[in-house]
Amino acid sequence: MPLPETPGRKLALFQQSDQFKHWWSLGEMRFCKRCEQLFTGHDIRLTEDEEGEVHFHCPTLDCKGTWKDWEYPNLHL
Repeated sequence: MPLPETPGRKLALFQQSDQFKHWWSLGEMRFCKRCEQLFTGHDIRLTEDEEGEVHFHCPTLDCKGTWKDWEYPNLHL
C-alpha cells in the first residue's frame, strides 16, 4: 500500500487501518498515552517499508506510539 499523496487518501488510509478508533477528518485530535501529547491526524507520520506496507507513527520525536496508544482526548470545554 503506497503512501497517500493527498489529504483525502491519507484520511481513507486512516479509516482502513485504525481498528481502535474512527476517523471523520484529519483535524481530529488524539492523545498519545506513551508520550502524553495531543496531536491531530495531520501530524501523524507515515513510513513505507521495503514490502510497501505503510506504518503509522506518533508525531512526537522518539515516541513509539501507534494506533493502540492513541485515545480520544478528554477535553473539558
